[in-house]
Amino acid sequence: MVVVDWQEYTANDDNRHYGEGATATKVKTFDKTDKNTALGSKPLSKLEIRGLSSSAKKAFYRLRLMERGTVRDSHPFFGKVMNQMNSLYGYNSAIRLEHLARMACLPLTDEENQLRDGLKSCDQKRLAMPKQSICRQKDDLKGDSEENNARIIAIALAELGGDLQITSKIDRRFDLPRFGLTDKQILSAKTIIMKHYKARVSFLGVAPPRRINPSELRCDDVDQVVSHLEQNLSVTLSDADLDIVHRNAAYRLDLLCEPGDGVQTPLTVNTNILMVVACVYYATLQSLDLADGLLNRVASTCRLTGSGVSSRLEQFRDEDASGKLFVDGAFEDFIQL
Repeated sequence: MVVVDWQEYTANDDNRHYGEGATATKVKTFDKTDKNTALGSKPLSKLEIRGLSSSAKKAFYRLRLMERGTVRDSHPFFGKVMNQMNSLYGYNSAIRLEHLARMACLPLTDEENQLRDGLKSCDQKRLAMPKQSICRQKDDLKGDSEENNARIIAIALAELGGDLQITSKIDRRFDLPRFGLTDKQILSAKTIIMKHYKARVSFLGVAPPRRINPSELRCDDVDQVVSHLEQNLSVTLSDADLDIVHRNAAYRLDLLCEPGDGVQTPLTVNTNILMVVACVYYATLQSLDLADGLLNRVASTCRLTGSGVSSRLEQFRDEDASGKLFVDGAFEDFIQL
């Protein structure tokens, strides 16, 4: 007798299809496989199958068909890269960049290989799998382990996602020291992947991905840099002071209508959002008498210089006072409780 948990599948259940040629287009297992989930870890022998009742055999054969159609982990390195992106930048970013990860870590299809065979040798080389090229570089350009190679590719893909406006931009400086990686390794991986990406678009007719609306990117950049500011300012500020800083900075950003919602245009829309956030936070720290020694910390977190933030803040204040640029007093000396 075969005993299994009751499972009900509908025609649209996670787009799963059964059989040898099955695909599971919405099953996101990353580096895991759901092989054997239908029948358990140990298959039945032919003798055991013959001992089943007709109804049990029918159930068994249906479950076996389902199992044959489940996801196989045929390219585990792709799963490692997806897991790294998920861990470093979140599930949504990993899903947005999945098509780039597949391009970088999986071989061409038979149809794509036929197209590749008809190209010049130099163009064929551009269509080589990026993962192989990256993992076979000199020691100073590749990771010292498979995990670090996966991290290099994951960080490179996340940066390319920002460059191509698929996802928000990242700051690799917060990730490299944790894993002993270098800028040189990331830049080399980016170059290899980008050449391959352009070759796919040019020679294989791959459609470029949808770009994020600028207002969405602005929102993502604000979320990211504010989280970095919280991490860096918490080193010198108490939790109570940090809470006041965040609430006042949020009020000032609201005065500027930043980061925008695609409907209402921010007052500082023509200024890089990282500069706006840096000026807002430094103006807030000045109002709370907490700015001493924190200018360069705020600026470097926003990938800027202290002198640049200081001069731009004064420019905002002068333009507001003269009526040249109306910013609703967002950079003035006040405290909003």
